[in-house]
Amino acid sequence: MRRLLVLFLLLTSAGLGAAGTVEKFTLDNHAVTLKVPEKPAEGHPWLWVGEFAGHLKSLEDGLVDRGWHVAYVNVSNQFGSPRAMAVWEKLYQELHEKRDLSARPALIGISRGGLYVNAWARLHPDCLSVLYLDNGVCDIRSWPGGGKLNAQGKGSAGDWKLYKNEFNFKTEEEAQEKSVRPTDGLEKALKAGVFLISVHGTADTVVPYVDNAKVVVDYWTKQGGRFQIFPKEGGDHHPHGLPDPKPLIELLCREAK
Repeated sequence: MRRLLVLFLLLTSAGLGAAGTVEKFTLDNHAVTLKVPEKPAEGHPWLWVGEFAGHLKSLEDGLVDRGWHVAYVNVSNQFGSPRAMAVWEKLYQELHEKRDLSARPALIGISRGGLYVNAWARLHPDCLSVLYLDNGVCDIRSWPGGGKLNAQGKGSAGDWKLYKNEFNFKTEEEAQEKSVRPTDGLEKALKAGVFLISVHGTADTVVPYVDNAKVVVDYWTKQGGRFQIFPKEGGDHHPHGLPDPKPLIELLCREAK
């Protein structure tokens, strides 16, 4: 019995659990983590994490239990740039074209991960079914820019500098003028029937909702798009997700293609 217990603990620490396995590989020199269900659900749905894979572990594992794959590729500090999206396109080819996962994954943008999932939605509006923003950054001028829009976010001077370098902006004025606005280029995703989810703290001081996800939610509302919001009254930037992930799991399972 003791040997069986030790074996179980070793398998669990290696990423083998009741729900499935964790596969790790590299793609174009970028680390990929893929949670693989024991028995894939019909249609092979999957969750694509923009940043902070594993942060909402109960949500991820609950989806794996339902037969979902969960994918993440590490292109941190690239803020959804064309360079990052080129890697995303290779992962999409790997998972959809080679491994037959769904053509329209659900995307989750936790905090700065919102920049990645929004960028993908602009580029490939037919290649996602759900756009889930969790205190998600949608206006780079708000975070890490820290600019006062409708609200004053805390910003991050170091990340703002990395962002300007990534996008090759030479001046502060150029970065402010040319940075993508929250709803720019999202019309095709809305028309493609992408379902929008926002989970947000109403008192977020890092990524103020009013300047970020709310702008996207208002656009979906005005254009007759389908969406659901989960406001956390008085909540700040942390913690992310919901205390009980079941409503989100059910919603994702219902809306994913």
